[in-house]
Amino acid sequence: MRYSGLLMVGAVALALAAGCSLKAKTKTPPPAPATAPAEPASAATPAAKIHISYAHPNDTLKSLKVTQFTGATLLLKEVQNDGKTASLVRFNGGAPIWSIRAGRSVLSLLSSAKKYHPTTIEYGKLPGGYVQEVPDQGPPAPLDPDSYYVFKIERASGSTNYEVIKVASDGTVEGYDADPRAGTSYNLCCNVPQSFLELDSTPDLDLPGP
Repeated sequence: MRYSGLLMVGAVALALAAGCSLKAKTKTPPPAPATAPAEPASAATPAAKIHISYAHPNDTLKSLKVTQFTGATLLLKEVQNDGKTASLVRFNGGAPIWSIRAGRSVLSLLSSAKKYHPTTIEYGKLPGGYVQEVPDQGPPAPLDPDSYYVFKIERASGSTNYEVIKVASDGTVEGYDADPRAGTSYNLCCNVPQSFLELDSTPDLDLPGP
C-alpha cells in the first residue's frame, strides 16, 4: 500500500529595509541620487512539510529520519503499466541531519494514539511527545539549495515509506515518492523531470516499451 506523498512548501520572502530619514533645510527633501544602491532583499529559509497517513486510526508515528545527499545519478528509466515513468536514481554521499522518535515505548503509544498520530510534520520542528536524536543539540541545519533529502517515515505498525525532495535555488521544494533499492539507490515515482536530477554526463538508460 502506498502512503501519501510529500507536500512541498517552498518559502521565499522578500523584506525591504527602511532607510533612515534625513533633516533638510527646505520643506521638500532633495531626491536620492540615481546612483544610490538598492537595499538587498533577504530570502527566508526554505520549509518542507510532510503529510503522513495511516492504514488504521490507532497507528502512530514511531520515527522520522532525514538524510542529505549532495548529488544524483540516473541509472534507469522504466515505463510502468499505468503509463507513468519511474526513475532509478543513485544519490551521492548521504549524511543523517535530522532524526526524531516517539518519546514512549511502542506499547504505551497504543494507549495515546492521538498524541502520537501527527498528520503533518515540518522539517526541523519537533512535535510534542517526540525526542530528537540527530543532532544531539539544537535544531538541524537549514535545507540547502541544490541538495537532495530523503525522508524515512516509520510507523508503530511497522509500515515504512520514503520521500525524496530537492530544494531549488529560489527556495521552492519539489519531491517524489521513493522506494529504496541497493545502497543509496531509490526508485522515484513518477515522471521525474531531468531538471530535478541535474545529471552529470552519465547517459540515461531507457528500457524499451512492452
